[in-house]
Amino acid sequence: MRKSILVLVLSLVLLLSFVINVRAQSKEVSEPFTTTFYATSKVLPLGEGIICVTYEGIGTNVSDTDEGLFHNATARALGINKIEKGIYKDEQGWAVYNLQNGDKVFMTYKLTGHVKPGGTGLAKGTATITGGTGKAAGIQGSFEITRTMVRSALEGGGQNYIKGTIKYTLP
Repeated sequence: MRKSILVLVLSLVLLLSFVINVRAQSKEVSEPFTTTFYATSKVLPLGEGIICVTYEGIGTNVSDTDEGLFHNATARALGINKIEKGIYKDEQGWAVYNLQNGDKVFMTYKLTGHVKPGGTGLAKGTATITGGTGKAAGIQGSFEITRTMVRSALEGGGQNYIKGTIKYTLP
């Protein structure tokens, strides 16, 4: 009888520990989004049909569901790529998303794509969330993105929009 009670108590303790552990695990959140950017750039010719481009972009993010951590966030990005005859395979950049509550989320990204004369083009890649501040401290995640570059409304700048689904967990 004592063994049965001991086994029952031990089983209840283990079950309670399991339930607490499951509740403590972070849940992955998915937010479909669109971010529009305006960017200025500097171009360095590297040879016939080859250029290096650095850029700084500012943008606004809207969640496709009109809610979520990244809804109505603003963004700033810095990036660099080498374009050879309109093709690039190694664009990389860094971004900061400024959330509505003042917290920040930091990301890196890598893209490949093409650009046509006039600045239109398409790129695909992956972004990785590297951290955050405030309530976003400890955030982790990554997501696939598609960037469509459109003809800019202003000379000397570029415009584009990015679509994807941000997938993240908070501690």
